[in-house]
Amino acid sequence: MSKLKVALLSYRSNPYSGGQGIYVTHLSKALADLGHQVTVFSGPPYPNLDPKVSLVKVPSLDLYSRSNKFSDVSISELINPLNFFEWLSINSGGFPEPYTFGKRLKKIFKKRLNEFDVVHDNQSLCYELLDFQKKIPLVTTIHHPISKDLKYELQSINSIFLKLLKIRWHSFLKMQMQVAKRLKKIIVPSLSSKENIEEDFKVEYQNMSVILNGIDSSIFFPDQNKTIAKRIVTIASADVPLKGLDFLLKAFANLTNHLPDLELHVIGSFSEGGHTDRKIKNLKIEKKVFFKSDLSFTEVRDMYCSADIVVIPSLYEGFGFAVGEAMACKKAVVTTNGGAIPEVIGDCGIVVDAGNSEQLEKGILQLLNDENLKNDLADKGYQRALDVLSWKKVALSVTDIYEDAINTFRN
Repeated sequence: MSKLKVALLSYRSNPYSGGQGIYVTHLSKALADLGHQVTVFSGPPYPNLDPKVSLVKVPSLDLYSRSNKFSDVSISELINPLNFFEWLSINSGGFPEPYTFGKRLKKIFKKRLNEFDVVHDNQSLCYELLDFQKKIPLVTTIHHPISKDLKYELQSINSIFLKLLKIRWHSFLKMQMQVAKRLKKIIVPSLSSKENIEEDFKVEYQNMSVILNGIDSSIFFPDQNKTIAKRIVTIASADVPLKGLDFLLKAFANLTNHLPDLELHVIGSFSEGGHTDRKIKNLKIEKKVFFKSDLSFTEVRDMYCSADIVVIPSLYEGFGFAVGEAMACKKAVVTTNGGAIPEVIGDCGIVVDAGNSEQLEKGILQLLNDENLKNDLADKGYQRALDVLSWKKVALSVTDIYEDAINTFRN
């Protein structure tokens, strides 16, 4: 295997900001561990990378980190046309980061293009990739089509005004669809994503290769001494319909009628007065549901390890890191058939229909009442996480894609 110089592009990369950040952080390290020279070009929030990996910070206004996205900006910043576009777009309900990242990246990257053997984009899907593809071998990872997020967002709201706001926020989808179908080498994390991307983005099936993501077993590992009986742990941002928290809350409320000691601990943000807050109060379970956010990886692991069981109720996942993380912590999992989750969990958990609170309730009760089944699934899931969900395996497979892209480009 030849040692390659890899440029890894990611418009936002902090691992605490979502799956894309987890991907770039751990893949870059795994590639560097194989001996490749990896440089990450990232917009904010920036990643905390392994010392062997270089970081080039692609600037932006980063308005989401400011106390006031409208007024907390200087005139000197807005004189720049791209900054002004970013400010105007965000303050009118848009999300311009993938687009503006591409524009800023081009200025930085055109001077360094010849330094690399291959470029790997982490789902920015910006227009500039089409130009890069003509000049250097290019590989792109698409985790899942964001059109799925928009679909579930629109299904969850009745207001025409709010629907229009959601469509406005997802306006970058037009660019991503136009770019994706013209790319030649695409990595996807699951067969489910592959099929959805073909359907929604019109990408040619043969241009996509499935490589399951990994789980870092040096971060997520068992500690059975932390287990607290009758504690359910889930990971889901409140008020994000895709994560299916509504259905878990309904199932949990029913379970507490005959299991009064049951608690639900949610790893994720909480919006006071928001949809989830209102639902919890309507179900009268506010004293039994606890939210914890802004956790380190170690704290997230401790939360998993404290669980009697872990429940991941997502309506759709392009991969499902939370399922793999719970398995790596040797926890029995109740989850859904939403998107790629069955590919991640295999036969190592209880899988129910997405969006079905009654089935969730039955699955949870089955594990709480059957210690042998719970332990058996926990053991099987742990072994699967070690054997199948390895970042080293991911990096080796990604390297094969790189080499194929390089050979195709040369010929």
